[in-house]
Amino acid sequence: MGAKEKGFKKVDGRGQRSEESRGRILDSATRIFAEKGLDGARIDEIAEDAGINKRMLYHYYGSKEDLYGEVLRFNYEKIYTLSKNAFKLADDPKENVTRAVRAYFYFLAKNEDFVRLTSWEALNGGRFARKVIPQFFDLVELEFGDIIKDGIKRNFIRPDTDIRQVIVSVQALCLVYFNRREIVQPLWQEDLLSEKMLEVRLQHILTLIFDGIFSHEEE
Repeated sequence: MGAKEKGFKKVDGRGQRSEESRGRILDSATRIFAEKGLDGARIDEIAEDAGINKRMLYHYYGSKEDLYGEVLRFNYEKIYTLSKNAFKLADDPKENVTRAVRAYFYFLAKNEDFVRLTSWEALNGGRFARKVIPQFFDLVELEFGDIIKDGIKRNFIRPDTDIRQVIVSVQALCLVYFNRREIVQPLWQEDLLSEKMLEVRLQHILTLIFDGIFSHEEE
């Protein structure tokens, strides 16, 4: 049975090399933008790090600003995919929320470059993130909204729960632990990125969320 008959999309060698090149560019750009910010990063440096001709990089992305916007989109797509895969509507709402928050929290723990990018964006007034975030925020709200509505219907979740407020709160509770880590580290003897401390922080976040949105009638 041929590839077409099996339902697989045939990708020629040129197309595969193009995707590999784009992937290398985005990985290098994420790292360098995170380290130096949009203004400090240089296209020459990104192209050299990715092992690609600068002209080809411009061919793919047009400008440094366009590449920066694509880096943000690339990383938010990862977060959305993690969130989407965490939701299983038939499951207990608390299990769904736990999986989604855990996925996001550990994404941040493993992607320091993305955490730094969000800090750069905050310093620059979010002028690029505001072009990218709304579409992914809306997608997450649709997914998360189904879980919340299901939980309300089953009397697990309080009916006055504001979905957008919950999403913003989850983001804040998780993100601040990483982008303020060096500031708050002196409060603890343990390494905040140790397996133990990460899990302690995650459980604290989940407790706050559960106390805030879950109905006590189901206990």
